Order: sequence, then structure tokens, then C-alpha cells
Amino acid sequence: MRSTGLFTIMVCLICAANFQYSMAEAVESRAAPVNTMLTGLADILRKAGLKVVEVAGWKTRGHGVMSSVKGIICHHTAGAKTGDYPSLAVVRDGRPDLKGPIAQLGLGRTGTWYVIAAGKAWHAGSTKDDSIYGNSNAIGIEAEGVGLPATDTGHKNWPEVQYQSYIKGVKALQKAYGVATARVLGHKEAAVPKGRKIDPNFSMAEFRAALNK
Repeated sequence: MRSTGLFTIMVCLICAANFQYSMAEAVESRAAPVNTMLTGLADILRKAGLKVVEVAGWKTRGHGVMSSVKGIICHHTAGAKTGDYPSLAVVRDGRPDLKGPIAQLGLGRTGTWYVIAAGKAWHAGSTKDDSIYGNSNAIGIEAEGVGLPATDTGHKNWPEVQYQSYIKGVKALQKAYGVATARVLGHKEAAVPKGRKIDPNFSMAEFRAALNK
């Protein structure tokens, strides 16, 4: 009877281990849609109850396909002081020194999401781990904001409706692609060398805490 009991325990442990492995495998497969365009972005955000504007041509726009989605990088535009999303043309088309798109997603001051590109975007530059936060593996979000003051000020200089939409949208992306909260970084955290970037000018610790609620 004792040996039978031990055998039963061993079988249960093996089954539990296999279940955990299967769950991990499922999360990994969801987190890494290999070599694809992210054509589900608009639906992901819309299903989260967010207002979405699909920018013409977004499903085929990008610098090639995404290798995977393992990270999310939060930015601010440092753009104009007025308007919902005055930086749209720059994020979509780029600048003289950087060809667009320079992010997959934009976020306006009213909390409206702009879906700009399904493919790779030049938003990250050099990062501390390009296999997670590089342009091929991380979604970039350019939220409209002047970026001042440049120091970490919590989020008091951001419209509350925009900030809450930022949280809700990132949560939806995390769920869709299996991205852990620890892999949601501000550009200022992901970029190397340290100090190369200051965006976004709100507390990422506060932001990640909100994602975990």
C-alpha cells in the first residue's frame, strides 16, 4: 500500500510538471508571433473599450515584419502643446534623420489610440537587451506630450484620461501577446547608454504598479 501511495504521488508530480510546462509553452507561443505583421492591434485595443483611429495603410506599414513581441516600450512625443495627436505625421512618416514609422501606436491627449503600423518601427534605438526591447521584438507607443518638465514627476503633467488610457491599452497588449509587466519599460529605462533618453516623463514604477492592479 505504501509503495502504491508513493507511485501515485510521483504520477501526480509528473502531471503537475507537464501541466506547468504546457502552460509556459502556451504563454511563450502567445508572446512570440514569429515573423509577422501585427494586424490585430486595432482589434486588441478596441476590444478593451478604447477609442481607436486606424491610420490609412497601417496594416502594411513598417520596416519589415516583427520577429516577435517580447517587450513594450513607452515613449512621449515631445511634440506640440495643443491638439490631440499633432505628432501623427512625424510618427507615421519620420524625420529627415529617421524614416517612419517610428512607432506602431500613438496615444492622443483625449485617450484616443492611433494605430499607425503593423510592422517593425524605428523607435527603440540601442537597448540593454535587443532580443526583448529592440525594434524587431518590442511594440513602441508614442504618447502625445511636450515632455516637460523632463524630470520624473509621477504623472501629474499628463491628462488623466490619457494616462488611464495608456494603462488600459498596455494591459490589453500584454494580455494579447503575453508580455510580463517587468518587460514594459520606458524608453529612458531601455535605452543605452543610460541617460540617452528621458521619455516618458512619468514614473514607470507607478505605471507598472497600475498595470498589476
